[in-house]
Amino acid sequence: MKKLLFILLLLPALLNCSTGDDDTNTTANDNDDQGTTTDCSNTSSTFSINLDASTCTTAISTNSIYSEVVNTGSDTRVITINSIPEHLVGSFPNAGNPNTISEQNFSYSLDLTPSLASTTTRAQGYEFGVLYSGVSMDPFTAEFFIGTNGVNMDWNITTLTNSVNLGLDCNNAHVQPTGKYHYHGTPSAYVADLGIDGSEMVKVGYAADGFPIYYKYGYDDDGNTIMALESGYQLLEGARPGDGLTAPDGCYDGTYFQDYEYVNGTSLLDECNGRFGKTPESDDEYYYVITDNFPSSPLCFSGTPSNDFRFF
Repeated sequence: MKKLLFILLLLPALLNCSTGDDDTNTTANDNDDQGTTTDCSNTSSTFSINLDASTCTTAISTNSIYSEVVNTGSDTRVITINSIPEHLVGSFPNAGNPNTISEQNFSYSLDLTPSLASTTTRAQGYEFGVLYSGVSMDPFTAEFFIGTNGVNMDWNITTLTNSVNLGLDCNNAHVQPTGKYHYHGTPSAYVADLGIDGSEMVKVGYAADGFPIYYKYGYDDDGNTIMALESGYQLLEGARPGDGLTAPDGCYDGTYFQDYEYVNGTSLLDECNGRFGKTPESDDEYYYVITDNFPSSPLCFSGTPSNDFRFF
């Protein structure tokens, strides 16, 4: 119900965010009238992520809360947060996000000793995880293509794009209508506060399935050298199959999650931005990585996510 309420509350904003789609529709109609095809040979990616922590200038007066209770008997880790970070944030409300940060109360129970599931679970409809900063990560959005038949939920607008202004701040985060502050990508001020510089692996939280989350850096396959890791997602080539009226047309440019595909063999990370490897806590364990390239926050779970992270 939380996610449904979020979508309903955002509906006016969704309608106001249709400018880019209207422009696309106009182009599609012109192309149809002239019998031409879309040339996507010089398409530029709209992917955009803020990695400059110095642009974070606002301090929140409310104290941040993050606590853990480990119960070996029930094999659970219970995490409590209030969605208020200690680090600096951007200004809210802003031009793309009309909401104000307010204290929330959330408690999540997740596996203490997680294991891989037989299949992956898409993270849409879930918060991906929670960081030690007291703030959760939510990779997906409640923003979709709006056409002549209404909302087409097969095409989900990404957050980390310069084609639509969703009011992200310096931490690639914004605020739900409820007041909940949450990350969609690299939490730049938090990373800066932790002093992460690539000299070591730094765990920053836990995913909904219980596996740990690290930021960007991990050991190579030999377990000897720490390196910056990137995801294996790439933009699709060519034009979208839509007509611009019921589904988006135009070139795959990163406006939608569906503009990307995971390409095997291009990254040490799997399609969930995870991998087995050496960590400070184990010679070989599965962990997720927040990357600075798309999607930044992982998009799926390799284990079984706790229902406490579900929106509905």
